[in-house]
Amino acid sequence: MRKIRPVRVLGGLISTTAAVVACFGLQVPKVQAFFIQNHETITRAALPQIPNDVMLQILVGPPPGGGAVGTDAFFSDDYRHLDNAKNPTDMCALALQAWKTFDPLILTGSHVVGGGLADGPGARAAFGALIHVQQDFYAHSNFVEDNVAAGNPNQLAPAIFPTCNPGAFPADLHSGYFEAGATHEDPFSGCPAGGPPPGFQECHSTLNKDGPNSLRGIQPAPGTSGNLYDLAAQLATTATTNLYNEIRSQVARANGDNAAQLLFGGGGTTNAGR
Repeated sequence: MRKIRPVRVLGGLISTTAAVVACFGLQVPKVQAFFIQNHETITRAALPQIPNDVMLQILVGPPPGGGAVGTDAFFSDDYRHLDNAKNPTDMCALALQAWKTFDPLILTGSHVVGGGLADGPGARAAFGALIHVQQDFYAHSNFVEDNVAAGNPNQLAPAIFPTCNPGAFPADLHSGYFEAGATHEDPFSGCPAGGPPPGFQECHSTLNKDGPNSLRGIQPAPGTSGNLYDLAAQLATTATTNLYNEIRSQVARANGDNAAQLLFGGGGTTNAGR
């Protein structure tokens, strides 16, 4: 979930992750989605069985994947954050681009070679990038708001991976407009001074639920005990678990059970998801 705000380290939560970012030569981004500490929190909550050394590579691994946190360094790649989608067709096109970019890296990197993997860090970083996209769906689109309006706040979205069907989503599904440096006055807002261009309903800066204090995230979520950020994070956590189960099964089918065990540090599938 992307935002353009200075990085905030809360209670040391992302200090280790930031150090790993530096090790891979990436800069801790000023542009964030689900603020990077929230991407880490959601990922760890969704995958508690993953050992910490493996988890760190999932959070911040080498490019081009970069991991669930490190992928925010690539803030101008719409497909990594599902921004600039005017409708469900645009949304699915971006999701498909992400899948075609990262899934092959997961599969090729998880081939067993000798006693290890062909490229374990690269495969884990690509998996992290893919779950970042999945998490951003809930923070960057209006799906959560549509759920609340329909009286179904806890309903998960239809799958966006490995395939995405535009017809399965509400017709008004969209994400916010984002353009880095859109205005000189506030180059990090991503929104032109006159508002979003024709065809876009709103800007990323007003739609995102990347944190509990964002303009949209702080709003109450009727039918729940929290706000829209809480609801987006809850759904993103479950969706992350489900995507992990999908990817782990795919790796096991393609490269064998041992490859899946090596890739995820022995972590098996989990029932936390739908």
